[in-house]
Amino acid sequence: MLERQTRDVRLDLFRGLALLIIFVNHVGLNPLAKVTPARFGPSDAAEIFIFISGYAVALAYAPLFAEHGFLPSQMKALVRCRQLWVANFLTMLTCGLIVGISVFGGLVSVTDSHRLASFLPLFEQPATALAWHAVLLYLPYAFDILALYIVLIVAAPAYLWLLARFGVAAFLGPVALYAVVQVAPDLSPPNLWGERWNFSPLAWQVVFFLGMTMAFALRGGHRLPRSGALLAAALAILLGMMLWKGAAAEGIRAMLPGGMQAVLPEQGIPLAEKHTLGPMRLLHFLALACAAALLVPRDAKWLRWGPMQLLANCGRHSLPVFCLGLILSFCGTIVLLKAQGIAAVLAVNLGGMGALILLGLALERQRTLRRTRRAPVEGRRVSEAL
Repeated sequence: MLERQTRDVRLDLFRGLALLIIFVNHVGLNPLAKVTPARFGPSDAAEIFIFISGYAVALAYAPLFAEHGFLPSQMKALVRCRQLWVANFLTMLTCGLIVGISVFGGLVSVTDSHRLASFLPLFEQPATALAWHAVLLYLPYAFDILALYIVLIVAAPAYLWLLARFGVAAFLGPVALYAVVQVAPDLSPPNLWGERWNFSPLAWQVVFFLGMTMAFALRGGHRLPRSGALLAAALAILLGMMLWKGAAAEGIRAMLPGGMQAVLPEQGIPLAEKHTLGPMRLLHFLALACAAALLVPRDAKWLRWGPMQLLANCGRHSLPVFCLGLILSFCGTIVLLKAQGIAAVLAVNLGGMGALILLGLALERQRTLRRTRRAPVEGRRVSEAL
């Protein structure tokens, strides 16, 4: 099984970047969302976040599993799920309070945005909504990711057991579940708002467990081949899907001559549904992950630059940063519903991203301070033992 490894700063960096992109995309009427990666291909920051989370979970839980077995690992996972559940519940209440004050205070109407409308069950039937949210069956807008993460963490120790017993062949199980959902897309938990979860757990688990499998394989001695052909194929997929998606966009087609329009695709990329993580969407993410792994070596010097470290801080403390991002995204939506000028757009985006970066920095400094204080105590214990 896996041994404890030095933390790979790329994981924190890309997860931190994904959190900032998720914040930008969650703000309603946000012009900046038009230039995020989701506009250049079918996959977006959600796949990055879920994949890296699976990778990180394997690194964190595998040593405990190897030393103490399944039960302690499962107990640790349940403790983590409790933390996630509490954070999810408190964040939902905070967002509901912000939306409620804005709506009932006359600042905005609940019908102005489906983001705000997702809190209607909480306003109309608060007891029912809270009870359903407690069991993850009422998820307002953007709360699907945390619910999905809770479910996947519960299942992570069982998948570690499969990896220990069958090796990377254990990944055939998640692939089979993914295939089932492509045939039966309605296999998804219900949602009091929106009928069902936005992320089908049986589909999206394949990204999380792929991350766990990659961690198991790479830390077990296997390496992604440094192949020029593999990199070229990944970049070709990314470029091809970007051109395909752009050519099908109405705004671009309208600017082209009629003869050229006839040979361009009229529809966007097929088989790229977000709910079921369509095959083309999954392929795009795999190409993106492969390109990133080949183009960004673990020891790249620029990963240690100050701005990169600020992003890595956000990724290292992903839960509080994600929760604050959700709260700020609803605040930003309300601001942009009232003011559409460039000043409002800059204030929402720069202010929100700045707040997330500052939170990550503050939490990282606290973590460093705790480790500094703990080091002398551990040193004294070693001296006494000697």
